[in-house]
Amino acid sequence: MGASPYAPDDLVEGVLTIRLPVAHQDSIASELTAPLHVATPLHVNAMNNLMDLLSFVLADEAVNVIVLRDEGEQFGASLGAAADTDPELSHQLVQRLRDLPQPVVAMVPGHIHDQALALLQVCDIVLATEQDDWATLSFPASELEEQTYKLAGELASKDPLILRFTKKTVQQVASIAWEDILSFTTAQQAEIKSLQAGRPSPRALAIESFLAGKSKPGAGA
Repeated sequence: MGASPYAPDDLVEGVLTIRLPVAHQDSIASELTAPLHVATPLHVNAMNNLMDLLSFVLADEAVNVIVLRDEGEQFGASLGAAADTDPELSHQLVQRLRDLPQPVVAMVPGHIHDQALALLQVCDIVLATEQDDWATLSFPASELEEQTYKLAGELASKDPLILRFTKKTVQQVASIAWEDILSFTTAQQAEIKSLQAGRPSPRALAIESFLAGKSKPGAGA
């Protein structure tokens, strides 16, 4: 991996803070009043930079948990501004966030922009000051940041392999049958034990065997 793109205080004991770009009201106003043929790439560039950062995070084993936050008055307002210019941008960012193997904890101190709802739905835990359907837990505004980083720190202290496999399992169980869930969980547990012991995972051994011509997909030993 190349040089770290994180600010010095953004990665602390396995917890990485990622901030959505702040939507400045004056730049939003200029975008709304600009002629239709004029490109306004300010927020688009910021979101593209954020997606590049997420690509780096995806492969960074030093990151165990992510805290997603927005310092602006409305969570995700900059995403809405960028989507006005590039409608596909919102979908791409949501998919990039969903692909992260690390648990993502969103901290929402107030109202959200409509474009941010899909973003919150792919976060694993959402802590907010309001008891809305999209919030996992709610706290008073004075306690929100403390509770968010307390939870993130507790998660980051766990075995990172188990964290990632747990997230993967939760994502899978929503779309597969119960019998397949049991098989999937058993396979994941076997893979965790192999990786923790420093051995190749059963999946890696199966792939190696297949490439060596010793086995075929779906065939017995």
